[in-house]
Amino acid sequence: MEEGLGGRLREAAAAATQELELGELRGQFEKFEGGLARFEERGRVDRSRVVAHGLRICMQLAPAAPSRGASRSRRTPEQRGVRGRPRPSPDRVTAESREADAPRGAPERPSASRAKRSRGDANLGPKTRSVGPGDDPVTVLPGVGPKIAERLAERGVARVEDLALAIPRGYRDRRSRHPIHELIDGMEATVEGVIRDFRQSWFRGRFNARMSVEAVEGEPAASLEARWFHPVGGLGQRVVTGERVLLSGAVKFFRGAPSMVHPEVSHPDAPGPAITVRYPAVEGVPAKTFAKACRAAVAHIGEALVDPIPEWLVAARELPSRLDSLRLLHDPPETLDAEAFARLADGTSPAHRRLAFDEFFMVQLAVLQQRQRWKHTSCACPPVSFDRERLRSALPFEPTAAQWRSISEIEDDLGSGEAMLRLLQGDVGSGKTAVAFAAALAVAMGGAQSALMAPTELLADQHYKTLAPWCERAGLTIASLTGSTGRAQRASRLALLEAGKIDLLIGTHALIVDDVRFHQLGLVVVDEQHRFGVEQRTRLREKGVAPHLLVMTATPIPRSLALTAFGELDVSVIDELPPGREPAQTSVFLGKRGLKSARQRLLKQVRGGLQAYVVCPLVEASEAVAASDVEQTAAELRALIEGEGEVGLIHGRLSQADKDEVMQRFRAGELRVLVATTVIEVGVDVPGARAILIEHAERFGLAQLHQLRGRVGRGQGASQCLLHTGQSKGSDAHARLLVLEQTSDGFEVAERDLKFRGPGEMFGTRQSGAMSLRFAGFGGDGLKVVVDARAAARELLERDPELHASPRLSDELARRLDSEAFYSGESG
Repeated sequence: MEEGLGGRLREAAAAATQELELGELRGQFEKFEGGLARFEERGRVDRSRVVAHGLRICMQLAPAAPSRGASRSRRTPEQRGVRGRPRPSPDRVTAESREADAPRGAPERPSASRAKRSRGDANLGPKTRSVGPGDDPVTVLPGVGPKIAERLAERGVARVEDLALAIPRGYRDRRSRHPIHELIDGMEATVEGVIRDFRQSWFRGRFNARMSVEAVEGEPAASLEARWFHPVGGLGQRVVTGERVLLSGAVKFFRGAPSMVHPEVSHPDAPGPAITVRYPAVEGVPAKTFAKACRAAVAHIGEALVDPIPEWLVAARELPSRLDSLRLLHDPPETLDAEAFARLADGTSPAHRRLAFDEFFMVQLAVLQQRQRWKHTSCACPPVSFDRERLRSALPFEPTAAQWRSISEIEDDLGSGEAMLRLLQGDVGSGKTAVAFAAALAVAMGGAQSALMAPTELLADQHYKTLAPWCERAGLTIASLTGSTGRAQRASRLALLEAGKIDLLIGTHALIVDDVRFHQLGLVVVDEQHRFGVEQRTRLREKGVAPHLLVMTATPIPRSLALTAFGELDVSVIDELPPGREPAQTSVFLGKRGLKSARQRLLKQVRGGLQAYVVCPLVEASEAVAASDVEQTAAELRALIEGEGEVGLIHGRLSQADKDEVMQRFRAGELRVLVATTVIEVGVDVPGARAILIEHAERFGLAQLHQLRGRVGRGQGASQCLLHTGQSKGSDAHARLLVLEQTSDGFEVAERDLKFRGPGEMFGTRQSGAMSLRFAGFGGDGLKVVVDARAAARELLERDPELHASPRLSDELARRLDSEAFYSGESG
């Protein structure tokens, strides 16, 4: 986390105490302030929880926050309307009124009109949005009082529409009942039996309940055990020994006997839905209450639910309406046949496809409009071509065939007269920097300048050190600009930049500061793009007149996700490594003994004269998280290799000067082992480092682990990647880590990571401004839905580029752009 964050949060909390009416939230706010009191002393995870607590409070404060320029005491709840915005008598509200009524002290959010101005002059639809029953607070629904609403708000559910679009986690069919003797391990089943024994107790603060159920009369003798590990309201009163019971849940065999953990319990003759819907658990909200609220939300919206996609597009794909889809998902009819239920249960029903199609369609519509707008904007940089011999003389190696292919694709873009929009994908160490340099060289030969923005000073410094000798041989002037650049140096470089004397400027977020002015910016290169927010990329690009854009990522992105997140970009892929590079040999270690073995394996490499990394999830020990931290690990390793070399450590809390010093010593070979957090994930290139140990690797995603693995194997010779997890053999964590043991192909790793974690988590921390995809997964037919949605969006824009014939769709797109900071790759 950023240095000084605790101080800024304390200042904001003090201001909020004076300016806002906290009411029932005062107790929570005092706990939040207590967490800020020793903020800097906490571990990273604990600090994250404090920040998350503050965000939850802000979400609950938002509806009641006063409007700018309006007296708090004079505004009634009816005047405040939905989400703190006044509700006028018409069913429309202008973008200008939304800006005027933004909560005092809230961060400024670009309205649809401002977003349009910043993105170009193409029409994104009316600058209005509908206010209908879907925007009503959840408290209008029966059974949802202030306490339930507060719990829901903590999970981001504040409006009726949020409940209507809540994703059911699964379904259980109570119409067919399975005899106990026919149960199979892993199946979902509903079982009728006779209760023979029930016990529940608390021991050392832990709840435990156990029920023994035997087969009913007329079935072969068999038994099943049901267990609960947290209290279920009224369970003891509903259970009577000797009576029949109905249990629904997942079957697991333990020591050869069937069991269920936390099954649904009811009487066989009790009334209730024949098909029960299961939702993700919300703390403090009973499952039946949540299910009832979701059904009530759909009924509340009813026919007023906006179905913005033109009917002819939906009919051509034989998809149901949005309203019918939600009704089916939340309240499946008893008449559903076995095949339809199976499709509903595995998420492939027409209702699931319709809602997934809607979300992908809106994404594709936005990104294709972005592309359409950019491709029709004249590029100030004149068409250029590549001087391949000059490029060869500047590089210390011959580019691979994959690099030459990407260079040719970029050359075609730069010679077209239109602004280039290209995503350059390449695995760790595949040579993306050389391709970016080739583009910068061509732009410089055309008389324009280039900017390369990296997410960290560490990576920016690495790029500068790599590119400086290449630029010198090619006759280009290169400079760097980061937050650590001294005042005098900064002033000098800015003057040279504005005068056109710098061909290539490398830096971090410092490049987007207002006083950074280019003479003629022709090319923007964004490295590790997912670490930047949309606003940051936009501000850099706006320093030129429609400059070319090259986005680079070392996180291989599956085609399905690339089409969704980067639909307006052309894609180049570097799919081979330079000669001599060997993939790291990867091994997985389990438990405490495994950690000891992994460290011994690592130390054997170090004693053999090599250098090594050790990566830990935490900076310092945390009571809330059982995982390694860099400080304790560094101390233990120092004791193990005492007298055989030095151990250094690096993490995000160190100052930039300290980080630079540690990295310089490691590059020079003075440090034999570098213990670090994920700050070394990108931008660290030390050929002498040939082994890496990642402790408690289950706390990282596969794509991130693959990135970390790429820190070794950057020189000649074999290298090792040792992955440790505290989980046992056969666990989900073990299964995930085995993927890295089985393959070194980054794209295959990314595909498997997508299946394990879903699209929302593919890049580790969620992108700034990323639109949430409630229904759209990428498993099964997900890619087909993406491709179909893209084709539909393209077909619509060919007929109606400005969406004049689809006002409801235009309005809905404007609403999403405004309310969710909808993003599309690099579009801004």
